[in-house]
Amino acid sequence: MAKKLSIVLLLIAMLSPMYAQQKTVSIWGWRAQDVDVWKGVEAALKAKGEQISIRYEVFPPTEYDSKLLVSLQGGVGPDIMYTRRLPGARTQALLDNGYLTAINGLVDLSNFDDVSLSFISTDNKVWGVPFANQIIGIFYNKAIFDKYKLKEPQTWDEMVQIAETLKKNGVTPFFVTGKEAWILAMQNAMVGVSYPGDEWIGKLTVGKAKFTDPEYVNMLKDLNALKKYYQKDFMANTSAEQDVAFAMEQAAMVFYGVWGNTNWLKMNPDLKFDYFPIPPKDKNVPARAYTYMDGAYGLNNTSKNKEAALKVLNYTGTKTYGELFSSTTGEITAIKGVTMPASKPILVKCYEKMTTIAAKNRYWVGSPFDAGTPSVYNILEKDMQSMYLDQMTPEALAKRLQDGISTWYPAFKK
Repeated sequence: MAKKLSIVLLLIAMLSPMYAQQKTVSIWGWRAQDVDVWKGVEAALKAKGEQISIRYEVFPPTEYDSKLLVSLQGGVGPDIMYTRRLPGARTQALLDNGYLTAINGLVDLSNFDDVSLSFISTDNKVWGVPFANQIIGIFYNKAIFDKYKLKEPQTWDEMVQIAETLKKNGVTPFFVTGKEAWILAMQNAMVGVSYPGDEWIGKLTVGKAKFTDPEYVNMLKDLNALKKYYQKDFMANTSAEQDVAFAMEQAAMVFYGVWGNTNWLKMNPDLKFDYFPIPPKDKNVPARAYTYMDGAYGLNNTSKNKEAALKVLNYTGTKTYGELFSSTTGEITAIKGVTMPASKPILVKCYEKMTTIAAKNRYWVGSPFDAGTPSVYNILEKDMQSMYLDQMTPEALAKRLQDGISTWYPAFKK
């Protein structure tokens, strides 16, 4: 009996250090689609011999930022937190309160390009590990295009002609979600990088162009005129209805982001669709894709579990993680040099466009125009709806943008 007891005690002594080293890293985020990603990260770390468990808690996107900030102010919070982009008030609030740790030198960031890192950096300090890049533009039904022998348009006028052909044949050219103001703001921004164009926005950024310039006003006029090709009563429709209409092949094109592909394929696994950036009005202006970093993983400055949290963060900066993220979520990793899964051709196409024709300048999310109040985003959310409802002219919308941004944007105040 004594011998058996000695053996048991010996086993306990041998195993206790292992259990003592077990660490649980808490992560808070707003993305329910990432649950399986973190399960994969935990499994990968344990396969490497790391005794780390991950506890991922998801909060509604509309409540997440306030919940996080209030919890941190109360001395409670995760080891790792999802953050939004910079410039941006929500992430800036975390910085102003000292809740984020600069990860330069703590995390290997060599697998990220400068553009991705710029969305979560200030003063040469990086405040998080980027997890996804998004690309927005027009997604189209390949079967419908093939049926009417249509090709991806190279100019705005060619796109209008495609819409006219579809309408004459009883096909809804565009499904637009006018009820969701943020999507209309996004639509405006994705058009802007090609018409009036990336170079023009570069001039706008330094105060050498204005929203009231003819180049921008003409774009608003053409965009407003395009509504004749939208579905009936489009101002009452939501993105959920758009997903159904596009997946069920009730419309040929949508102005949206690559993240939509997951829902479309769930509803219709046989759907064949593709992507093209908004074509320019002037054929001499290159078409550009609006891309942006969707978010990052930040390290809580007050975490008592930083060593384990940094092991998790370092893993999220590897190409292996990038492949896990994209294959699990159906989205595009922020990590460069990752091969998109062949089973998801839309990711292959969008990743290629992201790395070849991404706009360098923008005026929506992730831009200098998103750093103050009112932002371009704020104004477009309200006034794009007004323009589409014929309650505001394109000229008036342009003036609202110029006047609103001029109240705080340095280059406009000169």
